[in-house]
Amino acid sequence: MQADLANKVFRPDLEPLLSPYGVVSRVWEVFGTRGLDRVSTHASSVGSAWPGLVGPAETYGCGRAIDSKDLARFIAIAEGAERSAGFLTFEGVEARFDELNGKAIDMSSIPRCSEREYADRGCPLRPYDPELPIRWVRGLELTTMEDRWVPAVMAHYGAQNHSEGEMFWNGISTGYAIHTDPVEAMVRGVCEIIERDMVALTWSQMLKLPKLRIEHPSEQLGYLLEWSGSHFIDTYLFDATSELNVPTVYCLQRAPHDVRAQHVVGAAVERTLPEAAFKALLETIMVRALCYDEGAQVKDPKAAGFGGVEDGIRYMGVPERAAAFDFLTDDLAHRRTSSDADSTPLPEDAAAALQVLVERFGAKKMEVVVVDSTPRELRRNGLSAVSVVIPGLQPISLVPSAQYFGHSRLYTGPRAMGYEPRAEKDLNPWPQPFA
Repeated sequence: MQADLANKVFRPDLEPLLSPYGVVSRVWEVFGTRGLDRVSTHASSVGSAWPGLVGPAETYGCGRAIDSKDLARFIAIAEGAERSAGFLTFEGVEARFDELNGKAIDMSSIPRCSEREYADRGCPLRPYDPELPIRWVRGLELTTMEDRWVPAVMAHYGAQNHSEGEMFWNGISTGYAIHTDPVEAMVRGVCEIIERDMVALTWSQMLKLPKLRIEHPSEQLGYLLEWSGSHFIDTYLFDATSELNVPTVYCLQRAPHDVRAQHVVGAAVERTLPEAAFKALLETIMVRALCYDEGAQVKDPKAAGFGGVEDGIRYMGVPERAAAFDFLTDDLAHRRTSSDADSTPLPEDAAAALQVLVERFGAKKMEVVVVDSTPRELRRNGLSAVSVVIPGLQPISLVPSAQYFGHSRLYTGPRAMGYEPRAEKDLNPWPQPFA
């Protein structure tokens, strides 16, 4: 999800969305991390996300900002609105693949589990079967500017009542974005999928990413690094920029003294590497708190229901699983170093940035499909919500038995970046620690 509207020219009034009967039911300030007095965090709730929806008891959004409680609150409301849009399935059709009137995305290119995963009794997914009817919604494929049918379960992660044919996909909020500018929303949706692709590849393939040296750190990045060091937390920043050449940072924090969150990771994609480094580090610091939530439990990955946002973080954060993170740091002295001074930023202008992204995906012959998910309540308040689907990239999964190990990207992606890919039997066996 990308609901970050900071530093943009126009910030609409989102207060009309806030009401016990509105899109966002409530918003509140969250108790902060000790010593990080400049960081404000707010949370929002959208209830079950849509009237009459049979689903989770409550769905949340979150907003963080430095030196601005108002901005943190604003982002929390915006993210709550994005959550609501993601749970709404718009009008489409229910049909078999061969019954569709018009082009659909290339279903042979969508991420799939391996045969070993499908054979696991704990795997909730099944291979896509074109003979079974599923729900489809309309989207726009950006590299050709042609309409495409997209499975509703891929375009709306909150779609309910999955049919047998729709059990090929485990939807999460990756690729969903909300913004005052619909083009900027598309950029952010695409960028989040690029981020998650590298999170999945880094962990599953145990990539030894280059160290990142920030030549021109922002004052805010310096603030977070200083806080971390003064609290005996080691911070490692890695250049996770893929062959798509969009600034991406993977962050590891190690706290040898911490019995619940000894190792925590985060990641971010932004216009520049320094911006990505700041956001990745802020996310990593904030994620630590999930290990200390009241009632926090460390679940067994083989137990039913493992796969919630906090489960992998809590399971992997404890000291006895520290060795699982060794691949990130075991040979740092001999690792290549990247510098932000040598990186290519993504254009600040939304239209120019989208054009660059589309050209890069077009060159790789990867489909990029955008679905307009904006309900009238958001449109009335100056917001556009989109969901982006890029079948060619690797999704993250929080379910250990369904990591999409059968997707070609998991093996071709590392090779395109100069790494020797591991075979399935040699992939990382540990649960994904990313939130």
